[in-house]
Amino acid sequence: MVARIVIDRTLQFLKDMVKKAVVTIDGQESILSFYSQEIVEDTVKTYVFLENGHGQVTNAKLVDAQGIELDQFTTSIQPSEDGLMIVFTLSVKLKGELQT
Repeated sequence: MVARIVIDRTLQFLKDMVKKAVVTIDGQESILSFYSQEIVEDTVKTYVFLENGHGQVTNAKLVDAQGIELDQFTTSIQPSEDGLMIVFTLSVKLKGELQT
């Protein structure tokens, strides 16, 4: 049986591992800070906000302190006057029975 603390510590480890977002805007990579991060159930959510008037977004990724890519997606989001919130989700699913 898996103790809940295994999931909790794994989620905290993932949250702490992510250091920055790299977003490609108008063909140029920009390093961005997080708007916020939270753990919701068995998922780490990392929010990155682009200000009003950002250019075309074609790629976004999360990296660790050494620049190793942890999560990435390719997209094509047109410029927006309202800004853009990018949400990355990293989920933990352990196989086996959870000890309560």
